[in-house]
Amino acid sequence: MNVIQGLTKAILYVQDIEAQIKFYRDQLGLEVKSFMSIDERSDKQWVEFTTGECTLVLHGNIAKDFGKDRPKLAFRVDDFETAYNTLIQRGVKLSPVRSPSHNLKVAEGVDPEGNPFTIDCQQ
Repeated sequence: MNVIQGLTKAILYVQDIEAQIKFYRDQLGLEVKSFMSIDERSDKQWVEFTTGECTLVLHGNIAKDFGKDRPKLAFRVDDFETAYNTLIQRGVKLSPVRSPSHNLKVAEGVDPEGNPFTIDCQQ
């Protein structure tokens, strides 16, 4: 059974959000899809760029921990509980489920080489 429905986001952790926005928007010509500050952390920002089926996200003003804050892939699932349980049964190690915003469920994992990914479902 295929529980992953598609790659929805590629997330880059960046230190200087303004410089990165200028690069991706002004130099590469990507269109800003949304821009928001993280709840209760006006210093942290989340900027999404339209790139086709997959959204490029800049998670900004982060003090980078090199080797740990590498790009992250986010996969959409339609039925979160089924996908989560199926992946666990297949031996995928996933974090406990969290809900960073209203109606969003997320769990994190890593591939065999330590590359981070998430599964998420908007409900």
